[in-house]
Parts: sequence; C-alpha cells; structure tokens
Amino acid sequence: MPIPHIRTLLSLCGTAGAIAVLLADKTSMHRLPAQSLAATMTVRGTGPGAVMTVTGPPIPIAHGIVQVRITCAAGHITSIAATRLPHDNDISWARSEAAAAVLAGEVMAAQSAHVDAVSGATYTSKAYVASLQAAIDAAGALEP
Repeated sequence: MPIPHIRTLLSLCGTAGAIAVLLADKTSMHRLPAQSLAATMTVRGTGPGAVMTVTGPPIPIAHGIVQVRITCAAGHITSIAATRLPHDNDISWARSEAAAAVLAGEVMAAQSAHVDAVSGATYTSKAYVASLQAAIDAAGALEP
C-alpha cells in the first residue's frame, strides 16, 4: 500500500508550498522603497521661536506600517502623533492604537525615545520608537 503514503506526502508538500507563498505575499506587501526611509521636516518661523514638524520614516512590521510625527519648539517635543499604524485586522488596530496612546504619553514625559515597550504590542512599540528616534535625529534640536 505505498500509494496512500505518496498521496499524503504530495498533499503535505502542496500545503507547505501554499503556506510559504501566502506568507511571502503577506510580508512583501509591507516592504517600502528605500527613498521612503528618511525623515521629513517642515519648519515654521525662524530663530528660537521656530516650530519644527518632523515625520519619521515608515517602519514596516508584520501587520502593517508604523510612522510617527513630532512637533518641536525650543528644543522640546510639544506634540506627537502616530500617522500610520498596523490595521490589517481589528486586533492589530486596537492594540496599535492603545500602544500609541501609551507611548505618546511616555515620550512627552521623557522628551526622548528612551521609553519602555507596551506589553502586547512589542513589535509596534519597537517600530514606533525607531520612527520616533529618526524624527528626533532629524530635528537635531532636542536634548539627549
């Protein structure tokens, strides 16, 4: 009875191949062109009263893209917002929004990207901090 074993083997190979294709497709749709990995900055005003708005680069993760925008004045972060968060399913969206709110509060208190990750949203937290740090680096006016 070697035929059932061959059918089982072929079925397993086909299933493994299909899973590999689906995973490759899911992760590749979040890849970004290299030119989009730089922070962008807008400055309003001149001198010490200048207000900078800096958008960090988009950081791709498994469930989507995370991107952060900060506004700085007089060397301090005056506001922070997540402009892009993972939203490929309702759970990712809810966790990402909750994590972004917690991280924004911590960043405003710390005035830096040195904040702890949010439990249950580790990848989103790491991507948030990476985009934030790039924005802070581009601003160049914040205290370390």
